[in-house]
Amino acid sequence: MLSILDQAILDLSAIDKEDDLDVLRAVLLTIERHVDATTDDVPGLRSRLPQLLSLYSAQPSWTLLERLVARAVDSACTAWIDGIPTGANNSPTLESLVVASCSRWEKRVECKGEDLDISVSLKRPEWTQHTVSIIKSLIYASEISRQVARTFLESRASMKLPALHLAPVIWSWLDASDISDIGSSGTWRNHFRKLTASIIDTQSPQNHRLTCRRAILAMVQKLPSLRDEFFSDLLACINGMSPDTLTPEMLRLGKHLIEILPGESDAFASSLLEHALRWISHSFASPDPLDTGIVKALGTKALLRSDFISNDMNSESREMFPKYQAAPHRRCLDGVGPESVV
Repeated sequence: MLSILDQAILDLSAIDKEDDLDVLRAVLLTIERHVDATTDDVPGLRSRLPQLLSLYSAQPSWTLLERLVARAVDSACTAWIDGIPTGANNSPTLESLVVASCSRWEKRVECKGEDLDISVSLKRPEWTQHTVSIIKSLIYASEISRQVARTFLESRASMKLPALHLAPVIWSWLDASDISDIGSSGTWRNHFRKLTASIIDTQSPQNHRLTCRRAILAMVQKLPSLRDEFFSDLLACINGMSPDTLTPEMLRLGKHLIEILPGESDAFASSLLEHALRWISHSFASPDPLDTGIVKALGTKALLRSDFISNDMNSESREMFPKYQAAPHRRCLDGVGPESVV
């Protein structure tokens, strides 16, 4: 079946009739069913990634083809390289993560990232989750893709993207790029505001809020020339939240910012603490059950150490935020672990 696809790609210029296109779609659908029925990677699909991308550049609107390209690109990249396991309910063991990543790493030699054109996906008028998956993988695959992605993220076209698609691309680019700063850019401020709005949106999927937290933290860390503006936007976000609105991801973002930027984050930390206390007061007075994720973030993650709690705070408030001594650990950009996934 894959050999049929090879012939179709060679004769693509001759395929101009609807019947021919229907046959090609049927071939692609059969290949996808075969891939879905296979638990392991399909070497034949992965080795044909350049051909698939050639076809994809000619027919970028084919959702079926895009799904296959996303599968092939993913199988050619190191597993879970962005630190976020695929699937909302996926809880892999450390051993399975290491084995899968090592296996994928060995297969990277079959596919040179420099030969893959990320611009085809970036220029799509309407993105899907498969578009995002392709872009993320190609960002990690080559420096050329990272340069093209940066140009796109600083363009006005990127400002039209919803946060659901924007957050994983920003996180992957910042995670994979070795940069110290980018200078002033109005588009980055726009992106930041969009992500802060999503991290407090209780209707957004939890995995999306997690990715927004990672992207926001990376932007604050890696773009120091915009840090004052970012903290200003975070303050505006907190001050504009209603008393009954709070998410675990915002609390964990505050905790990480306090740890890495204790001086610069004081005003934000104080406002977030005050809002958290208002949320507690409002929630205990409400008949609705408490959000267990928020309670866990408040209680076990210790949002604020006592060093950051004002001296005039009453004893009852102090008891809610006891001093927390973290166990020694190896710090990452944004710790990958059970608390990052849930």
